Amino acid sequence: MSRTNRVVVTAQAEFAQAALEELQYLDHQLQQIETLAPGILLCQGTDVATLQDKAANRRPIFVRHLAPVEAVVDVSNTERDIGAIALALAELPGFALLERGTRFAVQSRIVQTGQGKVERPYSSGKLNQALAEACAEETGAVEWIKKPQMVISILCTPSQALLGISSAEENLSSWPGGARHFAQSEEQISRAEFKLLEALEVFGVELPSSGRAVDLGAAPGGWTRLLLEAGLHVVAVDPANLDPRLAGQKPLEHYRGYAERYLAECLRRSWRFDIITNDMRMDARDAARLLGKAASCLRRDGVVMSTLKLPHASGGINPLATLREAMSILRHHYATVQARQLFHNRQEVTIVAAHPQFTKRG
Repeated sequence: MSRTNRVVVTAQAEFAQAALEELQYLDHQLQQIETLAPGILLCQGTDVATLQDKAANRRPIFVRHLAPVEAVVDVSNTERDIGAIALALAELPGFALLERGTRFAVQSRIVQTGQGKVERPYSSGKLNQALAEACAEETGAVEWIKKPQMVISILCTPSQALLGISSAEENLSSWPGGARHFAQSEEQISRAEFKLLEALEVFGVELPSSGRAVDLGAAPGGWTRLLLEAGLHVVAVDPANLDPRLAGQKPLEHYRGYAERYLAECLRRSWRFDIITNDMRMDARDAARLLGKAASCLRRDGVVMSTLKLPHASGGINPLATLREAMSILRHHYATVQARQLFHNRQEVTIVAAHPQFTKRG
């Protein structure tokens, strides 16, 4: 076992370089050592604890998850690995933080690194279970997967296990690699619902239980369904049909037209909304301009939640430049604008924008 000052950085593969640059702004000495898997970088910096603290306060856009590497254990890809990892974890400084009653989770990831697929007698689930049981018995800490205070992070390559212990806040996510999964339900209309659910959780926003919402580009109606479920009166704006399961639901209005025209009508009539959502497929800058117009339709304590679609990087096209332009447009109209590239986002980011009076709910 060897001590290190390394960190595992997780981001969507296409935005991994952007994530690295965000962290290098916080630690000028941070350098990438290796790409362990698509979107998973092993980096070395000057002080990982300070880097994690800064990231937790600054909330970078493209970094989904950080896991410190406090020790490296050679693995044989046999059952013996579990015992070797358990012994190494017990020697980490952070192990003392697993006090009686402390909520913790073991989060292990197993990656292949281009050396050919390696067969192991254990899965990440089996590793999590065995180590969690051992840690709970040794320390009296309580395994709590959904809302841990402390996280034991393990990333296994074919030859090594990278180990670290840190708080969920320092990791930027309570979920392994920032991969927040939701269970599908019979009522679910589209997978886009997961984007809104994750955004509400990540940004700490609680939907109001009453009031008015407008869902721009609503079809087929996944976000509309969630807004209705919360108790809101929803205007779904889209020329296309909504899912038949929404037919007859109240309080729901379907405006069969384009968002620009509906917002113009809202301005003429001085209509106001508690929440405005948007998941339309359009250039991020165009979406920002549209949401800029929508600012006058938002109540002073209201909130906007929207995706911003980014182009793929190619010759002459810089998706980050597009995002910067879009964010600049939004900041002309809203007092606060936050952006994150979430697990359920693809070639996009999600933003939350609000007026000065807005404070987080929940």
